[in-house]
Amino acid sequence: MPRTASLLLLLLVILSLPRPGQGQVRWETDLESAMARAKAEGKPMLISMHTSTEVACRRMLEKLYTDPDILPLLAEFVILPTCFDLHEEEKRTIDGKEVSVSPLFGTLGCAQLQRNEADVRDRFFDKADVKVPQHVFVGDDGEIYLGKIYELKKPAFVTLLTNALILYGSKVSDGMDEVTKGFLAEVEKGSMQEKRKAVHGLLDFQDPRRVDILHMTMQGLKKEAEKGECVRAFGKENYAFAAPAVMKALNDPSEYVRNCAVVSLEEMKATEAGEKLLAMFEKENDKEFRKDILRALGPCGGGLPKIKEVLVDNVKDRREDNRIACYLSLGYHLHDQDVQELLAKQWKKEGKSIAAKTAIIWAYTFARDESLIPQLDELIAKERNGQLKYLVEAAKLQITTGSGVAPEDGRSGHIKLHNAMGAILSGDKIPRNAYKYWKGDD
Repeated sequence: MPRTASLLLLLLVILSLPRPGQGQVRWETDLESAMARAKAEGKPMLISMHTSTEVACRRMLEKLYTDPDILPLLAEFVILPTCFDLHEEEKRTIDGKEVSVSPLFGTLGCAQLQRNEADVRDRFFDKADVKVPQHVFVGDDGEIYLGKIYELKKPAFVTLLTNALILYGSKVSDGMDEVTKGFLAEVEKGSMQEKRKAVHGLLDFQDPRRVDILHMTMQGLKKEAEKGECVRAFGKENYAFAAPAVMKALNDPSEYVRNCAVVSLEEMKATEAGEKLLAMFEKENDKEFRKDILRALGPCGGGLPKIKEVLVDNVKDRREDNRIACYLSLGYHLHDQDVQELLAKQWKKEGKSIAAKTAIIWAYTFARDESLIPQLDELIAKERNGQLKYLVEAAKLQITTGSGVAPEDGRSGHIKLHNAMGAILSGDKIPRNAYKYWKGDD
């Protein structure tokens, strides 16, 4: 379904939901009663965390939590507010009694809001400080299944609330097919292999809405290894349409997850990520991470001259891993005569380095330009190493057919290519999907 049609359908669903009384959000008093009511009514709990001193919090509370289009969605949650600072209260009459309340929430005083914040922090967080604004969704098992930090505009907030209901399995999810629900459940609770297969299943729909929901589900994963596995599942060129979701993972708190995102973007050839990756490279200190960014700059750079300049500069690096990464990335700039001359020059400089020469040979495959095959033959003309000679033939196949393995060689050909490419790929902290495929692991 086109994205516009999906949004129209979503709007119809929202408008069909019952509106809360008097057009106001029903704030739950405390954590214990909120969890009890959520369980009794079969609703997910939304913990809405704010502070009066943060402008973004005030904007969301004053504009989005009073929006008539959003109130029906909010009514599908049991909502517990928190606010960790004292601020000026105002007098209001509630149930016939005059009470002092926070003007931001209308029915609770600052002291109770502070208690809620402390209770939520003790129950769900293992740190003293919690960023706001933050929206935390809790399921039947009393555990967080989805969360979002920072301010959201109206469309993003509606999407967040709707996805939270879909993941919870509420009536709003009736329009979501059972196959999609099953995949989402596997992403959330399945084994590593099941998560990867489920991500592939969702991406195979080629549907941006499912990608949005998948991203939200991945955000709810608590273990970095699980989130990293899901991010790595995006690493195929035919999933390039989903690159924006992977780019969000470049901001993940976990360095491992960020590194997984870089490798997947490399494999997706996500050209929209070039500028972001270049900025990351300039700040990154970890050697392995820097190497992976260099390797991603080629397929993600879109031929940007400044990326080419960085790659050419780092060809002089003392670390062989970085030079190898640059050789591979420069394969995406082989239409330039100066890059062709540079690789030929580096071939001679690398001497007996099988790994470096393997990278230079394989760089030619990325251009898929048959006119460059004579240059490969010239490089290998005086080479005595049998593995490099084999690899040149595999590279020619890759250039002409899209596969480095001849059909008649079958499984043994894939294993032979895997072994040859091990010179540059076997030491990767985050294995490339093609390398795993040649071995038969993916």
